[in-house]
Amino acid sequence: AFWTPVSSLPSSRCARTPAWRRPSPTAPSRRRPTPRRRCKEMRRVAAAARLGAAVSAGGAAAYSMPLSDWFAQPAPSLEAESLVSKFERDPEWVNCTTKLLSGAGMDVDSLDGSVIFDTLGARTNSIRLYHLYAKRDGTAVAGIASLGSGLDGHPGIVHGGVTALLFDNTFGWANAIGLLKERGALAAALHGPAKPALMRRGSNSPPAAEGPPGQQVSSTSQFGFTAFLHINYRAPVYAGTTVELLCALDRVEGRKRFLKGTMHDATGTLLADGDCLFVIPRGPG
Repeated sequence: AFWTPVSSLPSSRCARTPAWRRPSPTAPSRRRPTPRRRCKEMRRVAAAARLGAAVSAGGAAAYSMPLSDWFAQPAPSLEAESLVSKFERDPEWVNCTTKLLSGAGMDVDSLDGSVIFDTLGARTNSIRLYHLYAKRDGTAVAGIASLGSGLDGHPGIVHGGVTALLFDNTFGWANAIGLLKERGALAAALHGPAKPALMRRGSNSPPAAEGPPGQQVSSTSQFGFTAFLHINYRAPVYAGTTVELLCALDRVEGRKRFLKGTMHDATGTLLADGDCLFVIPRGPG
């Protein structure tokens, strides 16, 4: 019969429901997953994928690679390739990372311990690419960074602290390049072998001004420290995005050096902007 007799079933709402409307016990649920359930499922899948990759290649060391191999990686996406090509082909810009290292008689392995190049780069590949370009006249520095997995704050969105880290580091290079220009050492650093007296043993920073004979010149005394860093977050930075940072000196007040910068994605969308202050320490005496 189309209707199930009430007398043959327990007294319940199911007994009064037509058989064709009753859910099958083997049919999948038609309920749509809530956003919270989707996020939990995404995190579970991502964690399982990371665990599987680590176990299959021997644990945490699976992510580690030599710095030279990390630098030699191809651009991880078309947008990254496009941004890198824009600066590589522009004669007004020069890859200052490799130029300054080679000019100092150093190689990329000297960046061991760097939070971006080494810890988040070669050791984890969370940052898959980070290239720094200086304008030949020393007025600006650009940074191209490809952000992979393992950098999330909210699921799928890069943590704001990573954005601040990229700004701070790129600001630091812009400050150093500006100081090299003011000291007349930029051309030698970018276009030819730098003088041994301008190098500092064990330093990951650009060459500094010449110090007293026989005395090592530290990067902190020459280029200073970040005194404050202010970031305005304009739009989410999603995992997998390649960003372009552009930082330049704004003004100088004695030992205080103020810089401004922006961060855009490959489409030109403004993701963040900020400003910072670097302070050069007082000399001895």
